[in-house]
Amino acid sequence: MYRCLVLHAPGLLPSGLLLKFIGRTGCLELVWAGAYADLSLARQQAADWDLVFASLPAPDQLLPADYWHLLQQQKALVLTSPFPAKLFVWAGWHPVAFLTEPFSFAQFQQALQLYLDTVQ
Repeated sequence: MYRCLVLHAPGLLPSGLLLKFIGRTGCLELVWAGAYADLSLARQQAADWDLVFASLPAPDQLLPADYWHLLQQQKALVLTSPFPAKLFVWAGWHPVAFLTEPFSFAQFQQALQLYLDTVQ
């Protein structure tokens, strides 16, 4: 089982579809979902995680610096947004995959497989 987090920026809610897909995998354990600002609580509840799913707001919305840095520090990151990945290249993140919302379960599985390929 791989432990995962679902993070979202202020003003966004975690994707119900993403949470549903995580539950369907059989290989992911959701240890926490919530706003990045509440992550300190998650750190107390979950000592470690393997994979982070993070929702991004519109590219023209400024992300708080601590959220931006938090995403840069993740060892395995899957980004989601209703906007295409090319609009976020300036950020310098190195995600395993980028899912443009809405995404299908097949697209989610492809992103998960990219992650699994890196850890095997």
